Amino acid sequence: MQAQECTVGVIHIPGGILFFKNRDLEERYVTNRITVFQSTSEIHALKGANLNTGELEGIAIGVNRHKICVANTHIVSTPDVTYDILCERIVNEARERQDVPKIVEDFMQHNVVQGGRILVASPEWIYLVEVFKETFEIEAIETDFVITNDFSLIPHEPEKPKARASSSATRLETASKMIKSVSHIGELKSMLRSHVPEKGELSICNHRQDGGGTESSHIIQIRGDYVGWSVSIGFPCENDYQTTQLFQE
Repeated sequence: MQAQECTVGVIHIPGGILFFKNRDLEERYVTNRITVFQSTSEIHALKGANLNTGELEGIAIGVNRHKICVANTHIVSTPDVTYDILCERIVNEARERQDVPKIVEDFMQHNVVQGGRILVASPEWIYLVEVFKETFEIEAIETDFVITNDFSLIPHEPEKPKARASSSATRLETASKMIKSVSHIGELKSMLRSHVPEKGELSICNHRQDGGGTESSHIIQIRGDYVGWSVSIGFPCENDYQTTQLFQE
């Protein structure tokens, strides 16, 4: 199975952050509509899909009541444990910044993991985590930040079809430029609906020729005590976002 695309990032706004993910999958996942949420008084999350087995497990994007957000992008499908499980562990167990490295280190001591990138953010701090097999790297990030589907911390870079490599690099370049002018959620929605430089695999709203692409789009907005989750099912350029306020007392 070919690696799937996703565009994930975090943008600082007055009093908080916008944390986002365009979830891009191949046609059989898009057709099956595997947009499944889990929600409790402590967390709200989108279930992950193991791209090696096709099973739902872990989480693809989530947030907890401590205002810690997590989301991932895919690099390598292998028979190993999916990084979605690690994301689930983080969103369930992290309460503050120093918890994140401890959770990652413990998980990687006990698991061999598929290749992926994980962005973890709160209004005060951001971590980039990369995992592959028994290797992991963690870096603190100080600015607004976007990730797509290429490692930047782990030296191993798996071979991928030229179209996939071009998609990852182009979406990263486009999103990294566009986030500089995003100051509120409306501008972020426009970015996630973007077809720059052209409608297709190269655009953030990802329309692939094989019928796959952006399966859903998610924005977590944290501002003060407010935590909201906005979701658009299907291509965000064709569908509206619906917003739910989370963790209300």
